[in-house]
Amino acid sequence: MVSEDRSVPDADELERLGLYDPSAPDSVDRLELVQYVLALGATLDDVAASIDLEELAMDINLRPRVPFTLGEVVVSLGIDLETAQRLCTALGLSTDPDKSMTVDEAETVRLLAIDGKQLLGEEATMQLARVAGSPMARLAETLLGGFRLRVQLPRRDQGTRTVEFIKEYSGLAETLLPAFIRSLDALLRRQMVAVAERVWSTDEERSAVTLHRTVGFVDLVGYTEVSASLTVRQLTAVLIEFDDRTVEAVARGNGQIIKTIGDEAMFVAEDAANACRIALDLVGDFGRDRLPPVRVGLATGDMVSVFGDLYGPDVNLAARLVAAADPGSVVVSGQTRASAGEFLFDTVPDLVLKGFPDPVTAYRLGR
Repeated sequence: MVSEDRSVPDADELERLGLYDPSAPDSVDRLELVQYVLALGATLDDVAASIDLEELAMDINLRPRVPFTLGEVVVSLGIDLETAQRLCTALGLSTDPDKSMTVDEAETVRLLAIDGKQLLGEEATMQLARVAGSPMARLAETLLGGFRLRVQLPRRDQGTRTVEFIKEYSGLAETLLPAFIRSLDALLRRQMVAVAERVWSTDEERSAVTLHRTVGFVDLVGYTEVSASLTVRQLTAVLIEFDDRTVEAVARGNGQIIKTIGDEAMFVAEDAANACRIALDLVGDFGRDRLPPVRVGLATGDMVSVFGDLYGPDVNLAARLVAAADPGSVVVSGQTRASAGEFLFDTVPDLVLKGFPDPVTAYRLGR
């Protein structure tokens, strides 16, 4: 938000300081933009060091300037710099001791470095920081990517001056961002309740949470070949449609998406029968509407939960089974077949799978 009483140098002073050239082709826009970022709270040094004043304005709009640095935060909290830097790396914050931090960023470091360590222990706190930092980066990419395509580029094509667009962006940041952050808070609370309701256990040493689940991998068949013949717009549409249909099928079957990696997604279900229904829905949803078919691999067993992801032999098995499945088919492990109940299964020839010393007996799930 622009401060009304902040003293901003005039054109002559900015020219004397080398921050404004009245003879430049963009001098009018440059002057207004420099004065605008200074009014926002930027320093003269900020302007001099900035390669892109548009980015500087965005930084100030989203991260209001404060008078302390990471190094000062570390000293005030009584923690060591290395621990703070590890947390910052995991969270996606700057590790430069001389870099300024916002009040909220400093509070995040304090919360994890002190309260988090006391409650969860150092390593579990670091896991939490990594799990929080990674999706925030993806969320920011998605949010700003959509904003650039749907708002920024059209406004520029309409002839909107950069400084006017930045002022509009400032208003959006003030009004919409707080509401969006509140929505994330609501979603996190709901997901915590959902996780608390699920069945879980632990290993004998109580070193990790273990879950008895059926895990599935769904793979978009021929993606590499298909993507080579598509335009950027077409490829984007295929990936969005793959994600949409996968999320919807997993939600209908009371499952949970663990992660998506381009043309592949990993999901789990507490009930093997639900996992089978999800798999059948998926192969039925693809292979039409100009979308490539998918294939699915399922395996059931005990898995270790780390960083919000799942690990273990059955996870590896499901990943191998999807690679062995034909387009539009579902291949499951013996344990999944035994746990799923009333479904039709066909035995497939024993599979020789990478990482498994003995041939694996698997089954094709029927409709």
